[in-house]
Amino acid sequence: MRPVTIKVREEVLQVADELVRLGIARSRNQALNIIIEAGMERARRLIERRRKVARLVERFEKEGLPYERLPTAADVEEARSR
Repeated sequence: MRPVTIKVREEVLQVADELVRLGIARSRNQALNIIIEAGMERARRLIERRRKVARLVERFEKEGLPYERLPTAADVEEARSR
């Protein structure tokens, strides 16, 4: 592990202290690591989603959108008037 200095909201510190008080963690350090680990999977999903979007944007910029004819504003207005 590597030491890192961070600022946390009071609520996070209260949860960390409660984890220590209840004996779930031996120290604030361990408690904060438990809290961080609990959010890691969500963070990984967010990263993967963002990477997929970036790959699609890059592909569309190179190849164009995978549609030959997208509806224009005029097409939409005509469809609404029917």
